[in-house]
Amino acid sequence: MKVRILVLPVALLLCALLASCASGPYVQKEDEVMNLVQLINDGRVSEVEGLTPAPFALDGETLYLENDIATFWKNLKAASFVMKDARFVSSEHVGPDSYKAFAPSYDMKNFFARYTGKDTSLTVLETPDGRYYLLLERAIKGYPRIRGLKGPVR
Repeated sequence: MKVRILVLPVALLLCALLASCASGPYVQKEDEVMNLVQLINDGRVSEVEGLTPAPFALDGETLYLENDIATFWKNLKAASFVMKDARFVSSEHVGPDSYKAFAPSYDMKNFFARYTGKDTSLTVLETPDGRYYLLLERAIKGYPRIRGLKGPVR
C-alpha cells in the first residue's frame, strides 16, 4: 500500500518536470545554424518570410524598418557576400552582457533588453575573414530566425 501511495506523487512530479522542459530556453542546433549560413551564402534569406524580424541589430546599429532589413539582404546578395568556410564555434543564451559582442553602447544594451528573450542565442561562427556574431531565435520553416548580425570581426 505504501508503495502505491509513493508512486503517484513521484509520477506526478516526473510529469511536471517533463512538461516544464517544453518552456525552457530554446537551444540552437549546429546543423540548423549551418543550414542558415548556407541560405545566407546562397542569397536566399528574403525568400523565407518572417526569418528576419524587425527590429534587427546590424553590427552596432538597429534597423527598425522591414524595408531596410530587406534592402540589407538584397545588397548582400548583390555584392555576392558569403561566409566562406564558416565553422560553428558556440551558441549560448543571451545574458546581461551579451550586447557587448555587438557594441558596448546604450543603444545595443537597450536593443538586447527590449528585443531579445529566453529563446535568443548569441551564436558565434569563425571564418577565414573573421568572426561573425548572430542573434538567433526559435526556428521558422526549418531555419533559426535572425534578430541580428555582426561581422566579420578580426
